[in-house]
Amino acid sequence: MIYLDSAATSLYRPAQVVEAVCQALTSLGNSSRGTHTAALTGARMLFETRQMLSDLFNGDGPEQVVFTANSTESLNMAVKGILVPGDRAITTVMEHNSVLRPLYEMERQGVCLEIIGTDDLGRLDMASMKQAIDSGAKAVFCTHASNLTGNINDIRKIGGWCREAGVLFVVDASQTAGIFPIDMQADYVDVLCFTGHKSLMGPQGTGGLCVRKGSNPPSGHWREV
Repeated sequence: MIYLDSAATSLYRPAQVVEAVCQALTSLGNSSRGTHTAALTGARMLFETRQMLSDLFNGDGPEQVVFTANSTESLNMAVKGILVPGDRAITTVMEHNSVLRPLYEMERQGVCLEIIGTDDLGRLDMASMKQAIDSGAKAVFCTHASNLTGNINDIRKIGGWCREAGVLFVVDASQTAGIFPIDMQADYVDVLCFTGHKSLMGPQGTGGLCVRKGSNPPSGHWREV
């Protein structure tokens, strides 16, 4: 069979992934719920995974990595944790529903939302993005690659514009994490959202976000969502 739905999920997992899941189901206890061997083994594995993800994305350390059920949860946490009524946010027509729907919800609550378009070939209008960022905003929410067209956005350039303007840069790496290099430092990414079941070759029901130290919104702390 020729499998053509990798944008939704990876069908074939490496044997090591299957083995690791079986090992977890048969030997790991609840992390941080006890001091017996199984619980400590689970806690160590979680810490080591956070460390490896931070290293993979050149983040600010394992304490800046949050586990979620998928990128949808990660993106909802980022959108609703950063924005409050009265803020201005920027996004693109290339975004997945997991970005656009919470942004539309926040727009109904009083967030000003600007959506950047594309050209006839599905490439992001970079001139309009630069102009929107220079006009001021709290955050830009941008996909690294479209799950519809496969077009890849230049997140390093967009991130540089955001950093210069003091705008938070939130990247949806659902389609690229694990297959295209992502460097949170060099790409000026403040929040990186990812899922585990695509190019990271993990099981479904896994995901997370990496947050740059010092990237709390100017209004204070992230809200609970």
